[in-house]
Amino acid sequence: MGTKTGIEWTDHTFNPWIGCTKVSAGCANCYAKTRDDRHMLGPVSHWGPSAPRHVTSAANWREPIRWAKAARAAGRRDKVFCASQADIFELEAPVAARQALWRLIGDTCDALDWQLLTKRPENILPVMCDDNLNLGFFEPTHCWLGTSVENQEAAESRIPALLEVDAAIRFLSCEPLLGPVSLGNLKYRPGANGWLSAFNETAWPDLGKIDWVICGGESGPGARPMQEDWALSLRDQCQDAGVPFFFKQWGEWAPGACAGSMPSCTERTATWWDGRWLYDSLTPRQSEELHRDDEPDVYRLGKKAAGAMLDGREWKEFPTVRP
Repeated sequence: MGTKTGIEWTDHTFNPWIGCTKVSAGCANCYAKTRDDRHMLGPVSHWGPSAPRHVTSAANWREPIRWAKAARAAGRRDKVFCASQADIFELEAPVAARQALWRLIGDTCDALDWQLLTKRPENILPVMCDDNLNLGFFEPTHCWLGTSVENQEAAESRIPALLEVDAAIRFLSCEPLLGPVSLGNLKYRPGANGWLSAFNETAWPDLGKIDWVICGGESGPGARPMQEDWALSLRDQCQDAGVPFFFKQWGEWAPGACAGSMPSCTERTATWWDGRWLYDSLTPRQSEELHRDDEPDVYRLGKKAAGAMLDGREWKEFPTVRP
């Protein structure tokens, strides 16, 4: 649960507890639930609104102390992605463990940047109030606050809530990206006058901005495709706004340009048409006979073969913490 991680945008992962409740389309193929179901920790599932959450071991909770010690000795700061198998800000979270987490963050923030990602940013301020946290807690403790944005609906409902909270870094995780996302015009809140841009500080100067965007496709058995144009649009929006962009992966599906030589067996393809994906299968001969205009949007190549090339290069940009 800790030291080694395959997540490229962090150095360590730490799960104070395990368990959550699915809340949106991005949760449909939740790898954490699949993993928990496969390696059941106890007699019951930890997923769903009434399920108990599994607080991890005391040994696991000592890991961030060890990482911080090593980082201090090396004269560096390490990044810790907290709760890859939970959501810190869900209302079903174990309160005592959550309050212990704040103390752990306070004890290690001189050496660790804590990355907290949630699908429930509207709960951040209520949770801070319930736990008697100072409203400025996340910035001086070097916490990066992020929210998941899988489509435009998620962007408009979650980003404004994230921007209400000060943090060392605010970021978006657009993974899995299930639809196009425009960050230029977002409703601030129902009934409010005016609009909020995620990147524009002039309209709402008290809210700050987004500092980092992660983008990626879905992997795993039931993975859904991602359109190349969706990822390119996010990349372009970030470049225009001077915001670091991190393209993590294509996932299971990728454009033909990522495939190199076509496979020698029948392959699955997907084409985006009229707001939905149309799936098909092609033999190698059919693939060779395709013209540019009728080539499928993406092929199911597998995560490793699909890679992380976008527009001819990899995008692995990181933000700079505000002073």
